[in-house]
Amino acid sequence: MNALAIDCALSKLTVAAMRDDRTVKLTYDIGIRQSEKLLPAMDMVLKETDMSAGDLDFTALTLGPGTFTGLRLGLSALKAISLSHSVPVYGIPFLTAYARPYLGAKGALLSVMESKDDEFFFEVYNDGELMSQTCALQYGRIIERIRDTFPGITDFYVCGPAAEPFSKKTAAEGVRAHPFAFTGDAAESLLLLAEDMRVRNVKPLEDYDGPLYMRKSEAELTFERKD
Repeated sequence: MNALAIDCALSKLTVAAMRDDRTVKLTYDIGIRQSEKLLPAMDMVLKETDMSAGDLDFTALTLGPGTFTGLRLGLSALKAISLSHSVPVYGIPFLTAYARPYLGAKGALLSVMESKDDEFFFEVYNDGELMSQTCALQYGRIIERIRDTFPGITDFYVCGPAAEPFSKKTAAEGVRAHPFAFTGDAAESLLLLAEDMRVRNVKPLEDYDGPLYMRKSEAELTFERKD
């Protein structure tokens, strides 16, 4: 397997290349300066695995939700490779990639990241099977969704970048969340999930496909308010 993955959904940027059983990964925690490091990081991990863009079997990235700038940068970079070398691009929802290492957990699992105003993006799993696609709700509505999906539930697992803050909020809800430690990136999960999609002949992204945005950007909201 020759592959390149970009986790660009958060302010922390991770780029990883895999050639057979060798993986090289770079992570930059640089916020809005992602654009300065993305292409050099891609070049570096490819060189360290003795590959060029034309050697790749596929590429993958976190499709969203996440930062508007980061998602656009990652998708533009991988689509450029796709157009130049006919390399398929696989887009994987952010929370799906972060849930992958924990799908062996029995029972209910919630993959979460913070949005705004007590709102969270989330996915729900049961015994490793996806029960709901990525969506966003207020915290209280998510607890209602968990109770409706799993009647009588008292305990469930939580993963993702908001695992700790979400779990702390459940103390007064009559349910108890058990958070998995946040590992910081989903690069390895992206590589493995995309390889599985390729084996199953899942269709890669088309030229016109864009990031998975769950809400409008601040710029769009500001423009609407002014208008």
